[in-house]
Amino acid sequence: MRFPVITIRDMVRAQVALLDLLGIGQLHAVVGGSMGGMQALSLAANWPDRARAALVIASTARHSAQNIAFHEVGRQAIMADPAWQGGDYYGTGQSPDKGLAVARMAAHITYLSEEGLTEKFGRRLQDRSAKTFGFDADFQVESYLRHQGLSFTDRFDANSYLYITRAMDYFDLAEEHGGRLADAFAQSRARFCLVSFDTDWLYPTSDSREITKALNAAGAPVSFVELSAPFGHDSFLLDVPALDAVIAGFLC
Repeated sequence: MRFPVITIRDMVRAQVALLDLLGIGQLHAVVGGSMGGMQALSLAANWPDRARAALVIASTARHSAQNIAFHEVGRQAIMADPAWQGGDYYGTGQSPDKGLAVARMAAHITYLSEEGLTEKFGRRLQDRSAKTFGFDADFQVESYLRHQGLSFTDRFDANSYLYITRAMDYFDLAEEHGGRLADAFAQSRARFCLVSFDTDWLYPTSDSREITKALNAAGAPVSFVELSAPFGHDSFLLDVPALDAVIAGFLC
């Protein structure tokens, strides 16, 4: 926890430093979904000559109060785990896996849609014919979330989760540029494509429309499309043929 809190702009600054080291002056395109979309926007706004195009999928120009709230629930779950030990758990033989699992469960709900959850799980029971009227995972959706939480602890570090979610919470591209989002893109020469999904309530279509409006105000070439998919925010990671067509049409 002695490591300083970082921002999305810090992440992109490191990526630009790598491009400089590799001798790459300009990218054909920068592409990102969710937090990657924030990075794509940050690059286009703050290093306007480094990419000819930016494809931003299921993302936002700033985190909403609701998004910050969900992240805070996750962070508090991690920090409330006694094994967190103030963040100094490395080498102790313990790690805050229980807290991290709960954080992942809460976040995973935001990646899905009500339609998708209902279709996939409904109120179906898990490996039983009747409710136990206890606190075991009676419902399939409960079992699914527990699995998602536990499997996440095998591949992710709890402190990294704290830092990454904090970086997303602090992201506000308009605030970085005097409070007006259009001003963030005033120097950009890139062309843009914004994609949203109709069941995404984490970064809803209104967020992409706000970015598109700001790009129009800045005179930047931009196209925008809302795609229909039942998977919620996770749609950009799953099989949505219409997304493949949009990406191919924009990048080629």
